[in-house]
Amino acid sequence: MFQRPLALMILIVVVATIWLLVTRFPVYLPQLDANAPPPPEDDVYVFGFATLTNPLVRLVVVGRPVTTEPAALRGVTRFRRDLRDASPDMVLHGVRFRVTPEEMVRLDRYEQTGRKYRRDLLPLADGSLAWVYRLIDETGVEALRD
Repeated sequence: MFQRPLALMILIVVVATIWLLVTRFPVYLPQLDANAPPPPEDDVYVFGFATLTNPLVRLVVVGRPVTTEPAALRGVTRFRRDLRDASPDMVLHGVRFRVTPEEMVRLDRYEQTGRKYRRDLLPLADGSLAWVYRLIDETGVEALRD
């Protein structure tokens, strides 16, 4: 008799807890690295070409549903989890989305900016600017280009 209401209450508590963790207390994200640059002062665009193209990943990382629009980056190609310089006619398709400075810190935590990735402000194919995460090698020097 009380099993269904109890199960529903437990489900609501679990969903609410998960929602709070995702939106307010992202304990699952790594700590911000001391080498990470400060976040921008205003809202900015980010270009996603790998995991950040996934809406569920963006929700968990940014802490809210993030709408995107198609975007392209010229002169690069994707190599595993990174970008490689390529001929100017090469185009990497991805998504562009807008984030607040606080959300940029969450993205920096997710990307381990300063330790695994760096954040570069690059022009997209349409002329707008967006932050792009690029892999750093183990010594902190930009990964070698082929």
